Amino acid sequence: MTSGGSRYYQPELETMDRAGIEAIQEEKLLDLLPYAYERSALIRETWDAAGVHPRDIRTLEDFRAGAPFLSKDAIRDFRDRHGDPYGGLLCIPESELTGIMSTSGTTGDPTLVPEQWGGGRDDRAPALVREFYELGTRPGDYFTFMLFTFRGPSFAVVHPLGAVPIFIDHTPDEIARFVKLSLEYRPVGMYNISNVLISELARVAARDGIDMVDVFSSYKGVVHGGEQLGVRSERLLAEWGVETFEHTAVGDAAAATECREHDGCHFWEDGVLVEHLDPDGTDPVPDGTRGELVVTGLDDRVAPLVRYRSDDLVDVTRAVCGCGRTHGRLWIQGRKGDEVVVDGRSVLPRDVWAAVESLDETAAGLFQIVRSDRDADRLRLRVGHDGTTRDPGALSGRVAAAVASAVGIEPEVELVPDAQLLALGPPHKIPRVAKA
Repeated sequence: MTSGGSRYYQPELETMDRAGIEAIQEEKLLDLLPYAYERSALIRETWDAAGVHPRDIRTLEDFRAGAPFLSKDAIRDFRDRHGDPYGGLLCIPESELTGIMSTSGTTGDPTLVPEQWGGGRDDRAPALVREFYELGTRPGDYFTFMLFTFRGPSFAVVHPLGAVPIFIDHTPDEIARFVKLSLEYRPVGMYNISNVLISELARVAARDGIDMVDVFSSYKGVVHGGEQLGVRSERLLAEWGVETFEHTAVGDAAAATECREHDGCHFWEDGVLVEHLDPDGTDPVPDGTRGELVVTGLDDRVAPLVRYRSDDLVDVTRAVCGCGRTHGRLWIQGRKGDEVVVDGRSVLPRDVWAAVESLDETAAGLFQIVRSDRDADRLRLRVGHDGTTRDPGALSGRVAAAVASAVGIEPEVELVPDAQLLALGPPHKIPRVAKA
C-alpha cells in the first residue's frame, strides 16, 4: 500500500488531483443518499419536509444547491419525540452494532455514536492510519492510547501499520502508569494528550524528580485534540522535546489531523464531503474566510450524517499542502454557540485563554465564559485557581487586567477552585461557556 520511503500511507489517494477527489465523492454520495433516505427515519423526515428526494440529486452541485440540512438540535428533537437514543439516524438493526461511543457532551447532552466494526465495515479507520503513518509509526512500534468516550477498536488504527497499542485511561490518576509504560516500552506515538494531563505531568515531575525529556524521548509525535493547547502546555511540551499534532473532529463525521508541516488539519475528502458556509445562511464562503463547517460522512452506513451543520466555525483551504497532499485542511476557530458579543465586540474562549494562563495561580487555563445570551452588556468569566493565593480579590483584579489587555474589555471575574471546573467535563476538557 505504501511506496518505498514515501511519507504517504496511500500515495495515490493522498495526492490525488481535485477532479479525482470529486469523482470519488460524487460516486459515494449518490450511493449513500437513497440508502440513508430509506433507512434513516430522521433523514427521510427532513428530506420529505423539504420536498426533496434522493432521485433529485444527480451531481455534487445538485446536492449543494438543494439538499436540506441536519443539525444537532434536530437529532436531539427527534430523539426526545420518539424516544430514539440514536436520534433517527440508525440505519442498521441494533443487534448488528459492535459498539456504542458518545460525544463528550461539553456543549449539550452527549450524542450516541453507534458503531459497526469488522466484517468489512472498518471504513473510517484508514483516516487515522494515514495520520499515524505520517507521525512515523511503523511495524514493531508501540503506540500509546489515552482515551475517553471515543474509544472503539483502536487496534484497527495501528494494526495495519504493524504497531502494538498500549491502552491507558485519559485521567490524571493514570500519569504514573503512563510514565512507567513509556519508559518500559518506548512508544513512538501518543493519542491523545490534553491540558489537564500536561498540568499533572508537570506537577508529578516536579514532585518526584522525573525527567520528562527521557519519558518522551522515544515519541516521534503526540496528538492533542478536543480543545486547543494553552500557551503553558505548549511551552512545557517544547521543554520536554515533544512534537505535537493537533487533531479535531470534522463535524462528528470524520477526523482531521496536522501533518509535519503544521499548517492546518488535513480532512480526507475521499471519506467526507466538507462544505464551508455562511454561519447565518446557506451560501459558501471563500477559502481563508471564517465559516461554518457542514459535513456529510460518505463511508458511514451505520448512522450517516448528511449535510450536517456542525456549529463549528472554521477556516478552510484546498490549496496543496507543503507535504504534497491535496486534500483540504481546516483550522477550528470556535463554535457559533461559544461566541459572546459585548458592545459589538466578539469574544470567543480562545481570545482570553492565554491571558488566564499567564498568571501562576490560574496557569491551568481552566475558565468559562458565563452568559445568558449571545449579546451581553458585560464579559463575565468563571476562572479556576490552584488554591495558593492568599488574596483572592487581588488575584481577580490581576486576571481581569490580563484579559482586558488581551481583548479590550474589562471582565467580571468569579474565582473558583480548579477542581470545581474539572468536575464539569470529561477528563480532557471542560465546557468553556456556561449559562448565567
